[in-house]
Amino acid sequence: MFTKFNTKLDKAVILSVVAMIGFNVVVLTQQMSAAPHYALSHSAAAAQA
Repeated sequence: MFTKFNTKLDKAVILSVVAMIGFNVVVLTQQMSAAPHYALSHSAAAAQA
């Protein structure tokens, strides 16, 4: 069921996938923290118009 990842290509693919997932987590957490501030600032501007 599980295979050994011995070749350099296998290790590079695994490292690439881990890096991509890590980058996605960082971007999603930044978007989640920025969304309320963005919504509040734009809703206030829309209410004044």
